[in-house]
Amino acid sequence: MEGSHSSKGEMIVKGVATAVAASTVIQTGKGVISTLAKHPFVMLSLGIAAGYMTHKYRKEIISITSKTAGQSKDFVLRQKENLRSMLAETQEDPEEKDS
Repeated sequence: MEGSHSSKGEMIVKGVATAVAASTVIQTGKGVISTLAKHPFVMLSLGIAAGYMTHKYRKEIISITSKTAGQSKDFVLRQKENLRSMLAETQEDPEEKDS
């Protein structure tokens, strides 16, 4: 084997190591967040920070929200049109089969 290619064993070990690292990070994060959530000052600080950021970027939030609402309406209308065309095609098919 060449030096640039890794063996199957090395790939398995790398995968297991990555899974262990990810699991450790997740478990540590859960512990830190649950500990922080028990302290009222931390929760108050997070609330104040969230409120400040929301107030600071309120115009951008409103414009993005309205843009998203418009896009979702367009998406729903296109899906309705697609359903209507599919229904029309399925209703036309039995007529063609009978002829």
